[in-house]
Amino acid sequence: MSKILMIDDEVIYRKIVGRAIRSTEHSLIEANDGKQGLELAQSAHPDLIICDVVMPEMDGYEFTRQLRRILGFERTPILILTAQFELEDRIKAFEAGADGHLAKPFDPPELVAWVDAFLKRAETANSSRIEKPKKITDKALTIAVHSLRGGAGCSSFAVNLGVAFNNLWGNQALLIDAASTAGQVALLLNSPLRRTWADIIQIPIQEIEAETLETITGMHESGLRFIAAPTQPVESETLTPEFFCTALELFQQEYEYIVIDLPHDFSKISQAALNAADLIFLVLAPEMASLRSAIAALNTYTRLGYPAEKIRLVLNRTFKHHGLSRQQIEKALHSPLQVTIPHAPDLFIPSLNYGRPVLFDQPNDDISILFEKLAFRVSKPKHRHLTPTNPTKALERLLKLKS
Repeated sequence: MSKILMIDDEVIYRKIVGRAIRSTEHSLIEANDGKQGLELAQSAHPDLIICDVVMPEMDGYEFTRQLRRILGFERTPILILTAQFELEDRIKAFEAGADGHLAKPFDPPELVAWVDAFLKRAETANSSRIEKPKKITDKALTIAVHSLRGGAGCSSFAVNLGVAFNNLWGNQALLIDAASTAGQVALLLNSPLRRTWADIIQIPIQEIEAETLETITGMHESGLRFIAAPTQPVESETLTPEFFCTALELFQQEYEYIVIDLPHDFSKISQAALNAADLIFLVLAPEMASLRSAIAALNTYTRLGYPAEKIRLVLNRTFKHHGLSRQQIEKALHSPLQVTIPHAPDLFIPSLNYGRPVLFDQPNDDISILFEKLAFRVSKPKHRHLTPTNPTKALERLLKLKS
């Protein structure tokens, strides 16, 4: 039997929810407002919380934000109820850290379906989390995804590459959002901002441990672990390169593969990640501004002393017609392109809008296979040259293609 906390100042909706919940095997606790809800949550430790938005003293979004900052409630499912159901309200719920957003009025069976789905998802996630990544004997292969121009598809590339590593080698990958200004990793994974870098950056560097970092590590349905960036830049202003490097070094002892989605700059955080990376994927679109930015990035890499073999050039065909040709781009860069992502708006646009990575939503599509081939090609030799006794489905697909 699961314990559910219902927070709403309207008696009628508490009765509707109560009747629906009590028709199931779950028990219900009720609170009149957000403040009382915080107190009950900490004393009763519910398995799921249903919360109205418009309430006196503390609205549902603020309740969610405050609860997520309390240790132990990072992953408690929260369903927001509201009479407003515009896109803006969905974004507010996401940024506050809620798992879902249900409009009033609602049908009781619909509410029960949401509740059961969230509880099942939470149970699956908790079971997966118990099976932590195996302790590795060597340092993680660390990949930085970079571009000096937005709109080239860096975040989408980083997310799908992270899912590819995870699919191939069985929950051994971590995706880090290092874009402190409006990072998009959590959104692209359709994962609410439960906890981010902002929740631990006040901790002294010498006190950071793997257990501390675990409290801000989210997990996607695919099993991919990730670190989200705060939505508001002011929340991450105190994230220092020293703090980031200390955290990254700890992560490198816990995971086989780390993919870092970088901001479009050479800030101190970006340089710290680029210095620590084994490989840099420089992403560009087939247009002049993106090409110019790529040339500037390559020149800077040279000045920073990065060897040529550390750099991988990625052309993302973000539009169909009138783009620069591959030959033109390679001539301007004085270097060959290692990866080309085909123009596929029917795949990528729904993926971006609904937060479902192509590899997760369409695992058998040619572009999914392209990402898995790329991940395999740059994987550690110990993985590429040894076939596991129980290969993942993704690895089985690649092995069949090679045979």
